[in-house]
Amino acid sequence: MKETTIQIKADKNKINAIRLCLADKNVSLETEFTEFIDTLYRKYVPQSVRDFIEKTELTNQAEVRKKAARR
Repeated sequence: MKETTIQIKADKNKINAIRLCLADKNVSLETEFTEFIDTLYRKYVPQSVRDFIEKTELTNQAEVRKKAARR
């Protein structure tokens, strides 16, 4: 899976407060954002599209393993 970076603008004081409160629960803001992205993905991306993406990723992984085995 290829990853990308998302940048958003938010109030610095709010972000700092969130980070402090999450730290008390041993949770990172990044983890929370990742889980939120996954929730949005499941909610809005149709199952057929998710299935296609999953099959494409599996095919790509198999090709990488084949190339590595040839070396």
